[in-house]
Amino acid sequence: MNGVFIDSNVIIFHLTGNKKAKQILKKCEDKEIDGYVNLIVFSEVFYNFIKLITKMKAFQLKKHPERVASIDFSEIKRLFKIFSFLEINRDIAETSMEIVNEYGLLPNDALIAATCKYYGIKKIATFDEDFKRVEFLEVIDLKEKGKEK
Repeated sequence: MNGVFIDSNVIIFHLTGNKKAKQILKKCEDKEIDGYVNLIVFSEVFYNFIKLITKMKAFQLKKHPERVASIDFSEIKRLFKIFSFLEINRDIAETSMEIVNEYGLLPNDALIAATCKYYGIKKIATFDEDFKRVEFLEVIDLKEKGKEK
């Protein structure tokens, strides 16, 4: 499968105005590249969007369910329409444990890497340096010259 897996931090950085993140998502939206995500990415973006909009931490959000319930998620819905969703199955879950052992990734990142491996996706757009340890993935460099974000 050709295309690029889009890590959650790219979508989150897009929402905060990062130029490189906006460029990669525009390429997905314009169908210049096929962008893929899984439910791990959806969950991470969904959660971080709630924190971004409310400017609250998790323990605060739990005390204010009315605030969470009042959020407009139309921007998230629109963004996720530009990607193809890849299912996670038992084989991917088991492979993720092997990836944790081999590359020292944390579970969500390991599930992302295992999803890429299962579907034959060779490239990942991410700001996360940890994916550079995964030999079967090519990390698309999104760092702006002279800036760390």
